[in-house]
Amino acid sequence: MSVLTKISQHVYWMPPGPPDRPSVCAVVGARRTLMLDAGSSENHIREFLDALSRESAVRPSAVVYTHFHWDHVFGGAHVGGLVIAHALTADRLIELARMDWSDEGLERRVAAGLASPQHAAHIKQELPSPRSVEVAPADILFQDRLDISLGGVSVHVRHVGGDHSADSSVLYVEPDRVLFLGDCLCDSPEGILTRELAFPLHHAILLFDAELYVEGHHESVSSRSDMASLIEKARFAEQAVREGAATGVRDDETDSFVKAFRAGRTAGSA
Repeated sequence: MSVLTKISQHVYWMPPGPPDRPSVCAVVGARRTLMLDAGSSENHIREFLDALSRESAVRPSAVVYTHFHWDHVFGGAHVGGLVIAHALTADRLIELARMDWSDEGLERRVAAGLASPQHAAHIKQELPSPRSVEVAPADILFQDRLDISLGGVSVHVRHVGGDHSADSSVLYVEPDRVLFLGDCLCDSPEGILTRELAFPLHHAILLFDAELYVEGHHESVSSRSDMASLIEKARFAEQAVREGAATGVRDDETDSFVKAFRAGRTAGSA
C-alpha cells in the first residue's frame, strides 16, 4: 500500500503502485479540497480518501482529471464530488462508460489490437472479475484553461496535449509551486514520441514557475533540476535519432526516449 505524504503546505500525494495505479493528490484549501486525478478503482480511491481523512480530516468536493485513461478516472465515481475535465476528456469518459469491461470484452479488444495484453492484465488485477465499472461523467468542462480557488491556494488547469493523449492537461498549485503532470511526458500507448508534440510540451512545462513535479507513474517527486535534466535527455535522444548518431553514454531514460522517438519517425515515414 502506498503511503500518503504531505509534499507542500497544501498538497498531499499518494505515489503510484501496482498493478498500474498512478499518483493522486489532494490540494487542501481553507474553503475547499480538490483532488488531482481519481485513481484506478474504488479500492484505490478509498485508500487515498481514508488516509487523507486521517491526516487532515477533510474530503474533496471535486476532482479534476489530467486525461481520460482508465487508471486516472475509474475512481472518479467514488470521490463524492464534482468531476472537472477538458472537453476532449469528457467525450472519452462517455465512450469509456459504454464499453464492455468484462473479461470477455477486454479479451475481444486485445484480439482486435485495440488494447494491449498488459492493459487487460492490469485491469483484471485492479478490478477482479466479475467487475462493475462505473465511469462518472464530467460535471464541469473546460477548453484551454481553468482557474480554481480553494481558499489560500489555487489550482491552475492548463491543456497541453502531447503524444501520450491529446486531452492531457497539467495542474499548477499556487503558491506551493507544485506541477501535477499526469502522464503528459510519456510516450503514446503505441510507444511513440514526436518532436512536433513533445518539444512544445516541454516548453510549456518549463514556463511554469514550479519547484516540485508530480508525474503519474514516477515513484518520487521531481525537482526543477530533475525535470530540466529529463527534458534535456529527451531532446538529446530526439537529435540522435534524427541525425542517426550514437548516443554515447546511455541510461534507461535516454534509451527509452531513443526507442520512442525512433518509433515516431518510423510511424511518420510509413
